[in-house]
Amino acid sequence: MSILSKEKDAFKIHLLNDQTTTTCELEARFTKDVYKNPILQVEAGVLGIGPTYNLYFLKRTLNKGCRLARNNDDLNKIIVRPSVGIGLYDDWEDDLGVPWAFPLEDFKKEKNTNR
Repeated sequence: MSILSKEKDAFKIHLLNDQTTTTCELEARFTKDVYKNPILQVEAGVLGIGPTYNLYFLKRTLNKGCRLARNNDDLNKIIVRPSVGIGLYDDWEDDLGVPWAFPLEDFKKEKNTNR
């Protein structure tokens, strides 16, 4: 999985071992968070150490809230809500090791205008 800016550029990630990489071709896996909610967890650092970028697939409800998306929900009505997961160096940095991830904003499926 790749995470790109609005301009479609990759972000640079500074790892603990003084190496630099980009947000292209990151490992991702479907798993569950601590509350047993399904997420797509993107490894944004060192595998098993973190930090991670967690994506929740949600559907807006009538009362402006959200619920977890279901398999039969219309894809055009699903939003993807990112959050930053815990990593080894969270305690030392306010940005949780992923400054490129902020500000966190919901993603929506891009409408296809080629009709």
